Amino acid sequence: MASEIVMPKWGLSMQEGLIVQWLKREGDAVDKGEPLLEVETEKMTSVVEAPASGLLARILHPAGSRVPVAQLIALITAPGETVPEDLGTAAVAAPAEAVRTASVTEGPAHVEGAPAGVIPATPVARRLAKVHGVDLAAIRGSGPRGTITKEDVERALALKSAPAPRPVKKIAFYSDGHRLDGLLYSPEGLGPGEQRAAVVLCVGYTYLKSLAMPDIAKTLTAAGYVTLIFDHRGFGESEGPRGRLIPHEQINDVRAALTCAADQPHVDAERLALLGLSLGGSNAIAAAALDPRAGAVVAIEPMGDGERWLRGLRRHWEWMEFRSRLREDRSARVRTGQSAPVDPLEIVLPDPASRAFLEGVYREFPQMQCEVTLETGEALVEFSPEALVERIAPRPLLLIHGADDRLVPADESRSLHARARDPRRLQIIPGMGHFDWLMASSAAFRRVMDAATRFLQEVLPAR
Repeated sequence: MASEIVMPKWGLSMQEGLIVQWLKREGDAVDKGEPLLEVETEKMTSVVEAPASGLLARILHPAGSRVPVAQLIALITAPGETVPEDLGTAAVAAPAEAVRTASVTEGPAHVEGAPAGVIPATPVARRLAKVHGVDLAAIRGSGPRGTITKEDVERALALKSAPAPRPVKKIAFYSDGHRLDGLLYSPEGLGPGEQRAAVVLCVGYTYLKSLAMPDIAKTLTAAGYVTLIFDHRGFGESEGPRGRLIPHEQINDVRAALTCAADQPHVDAERLALLGLSLGGSNAIAAAALDPRAGAVVAIEPMGDGERWLRGLRRHWEWMEFRSRLREDRSARVRTGQSAPVDPLEIVLPDPASRAFLEGVYREFPQMQCEVTLETGEALVEFSPEALVERIAPRPLLLIHGADDRLVPADESRSLHARARDPRRLQIIPGMGHFDWLMASSAAFRRVMDAATRFLQEVLPAR
């Protein structure tokens, strides 16, 4: 029996959704749970997954269509099953074929110690490359002094014959035994065996990957980067104890995401970057300080010291009361093994504008609302990325902050910049607050992403 795909209703006030792109073509085979299309609402972009396996028999609305919620947009059938005639004619333009160029991993054409114009390679590697028509100049040798080995040629052949990656792919990986849920965005036009730099995106405090991250991922992918977004343990579709938000555990998740990105056949494992928002920016800094695989870091509105940050959000008596609650919870955890659940905004006290934004998000998208434990507060107080930031050098660091940010003051980025070592940059954007740049249609979003993209293209080119 045919499976219907309808426009989902994610927010309470959502009346329609914009189909950004179809990730499969009419007639393609699909697997249950596989990403089919991207849908955009006012505040988020999400992926609609296939409800069943079969053939994408009919697409009723092309990319660019605004469709009311609950309206039929596509149909999945079993092979050989007849499509009902009363559905109407599919109105979708056939997408242009991506131009593909045959290329293999870039590599040095000359190695020190080899005669000029001669590419160092073992005899077996030369014979194998000649038989299969592989250009040795396009292979990075792994042998002594860059000598190309048989294994290097075989690896190049495997990459050359690999199928082109999907534009958006649902992906899962493990961190400390927890299965984390992610989406991998790949640029169009990748040639057989071609590899690109990859950027791992780090979400903010209690964020899910569906808030702002798909728009950031698509911006970076349009610039040629492979981009990975994911939910931390305990949040969204990822496994793990609900409401447990501990920075050093999230840093482990970020490092596992780097490994996952590096393992993709179309990713150059030696060209990886991190980009994080708010607490995700702090996590990106700490992860890069500990993990040399991160070749560049972009931190947008990060905090540099958790105790200074949380204390600055409170009056003196409120800070004293908060510390008393943390001490009592620490004793309770020792006695009972449990930490008290609280509203996340009891730990990170928002300014009026930030509270209004977050309450609007929670009201519109109840799935974004959650509780965290008071242990989270203690862990944040003890978290100080600025104590680690100097360890990122000589890898480049870009700090971006809004001058009008009242939730995480711009002085947090200034302090990080002062403690970091070159090459590091700080960009303070006038008139920008903590959340008002997250909408992809805003001028502030374009300004932030233009700065981040230009920086990455300069220090870690996609190609």
